[in-house]
Amino acid sequence: MPLLLGMSLLVFGLMRLVPGDPAVAVLGYKATPEGVRALREAFHLDEPVLQQYLRWLGGAARGDFGVDFRQNEPIGRMILDRLPVTLELTLLATLCAALIGIPLGLLGGARRGGMADRAALAVGLIGISIPDFWLGIMLILGLSLGAGLLPSAGFVPLSESPLENLQHLVLPALTLAVSRAAVLGRLTRAAVLDVVQRGFVQFARAKGLGEGAVLFRHVLPNAAIPIVTVLGLQTGYMLGGAIVVEMIFTLPGVGRLTLDAVLERNYPVVQSAVLVIGAMFMLVNLTTDILYGLIDPRVRRR
Repeated sequence: MPLLLGMSLLVFGLMRLVPGDPAVAVLGYKATPEGVRALREAFHLDEPVLQQYLRWLGGAARGDFGVDFRQNEPIGRMILDRLPVTLELTLLATLCAALIGIPLGLLGGARRGGMADRAALAVGLIGISIPDFWLGIMLILGLSLGAGLLPSAGFVPLSESPLENLQHLVLPALTLAVSRAAVLGRLTRAAVLDVVQRGFVQFARAKGLGEGAVLFRHVLPNAAIPIVTVLGLQTGYMLGGAIVVEMIFTLPGVGRLTLDAVLERNYPVVQSAVLVIGAMFMLVNLTTDILYGLIDPRVRRR
């Protein structure tokens, strides 16, 4: 709760530093002073800043985020309508990052100094170096416009057509996942290298266990804590990084809603959307902490 309170205060204050009058942005620069004054009164923009913050915070605590300046619609409903898109994109990107990064790190850590290790390091370095917006554009040009394999934009809800929904999310999820998979792969490699040097791993090999059994039954479970930590953090970062990806692929998610609201100086939408994304980030971190105890029983005894 203190973190959420601090974040709400920060985003509220930063939005007030954005130049321009939201009432003028809504009505246009040809608006009359009377119209601007009436709109400011209607949305309480004429009140002192502290009073505006307390009014918004009190409503947010009750689940009432106010009304959109532009469309005059409840902001809570706008966020709920777009939240499933962002959540689905983030979860799919997290799955892709795990399926790419963890095997890549295991392969490199198990064969340190070999061809597989060097290839894994090279792939990881390339993945970290590629910006999301550039990768998204290249995937659109290559796989969508060039090969015609996948759609380049738009969104189909999962309830309408699961197959079309997946087809529209494959490219955005890959765009969001590649750099995170590279980070996860490098971290997995470092964790595996640390574990394989321990005595119980050498003992398992001395008993005659195959390399696969040693890797998956002894090495990976003991290297899981840092892997889960980074995966949880990357999932939180992807919630914020979805803004760029949603704009590239024109996905109707919370990220796109937030960016449009920033450009329109739509204060309550930006404040509420950022607060929701921040709360989700904290929920991901809490889930990661709970997973520690499930993975390693020693954590539950501390």
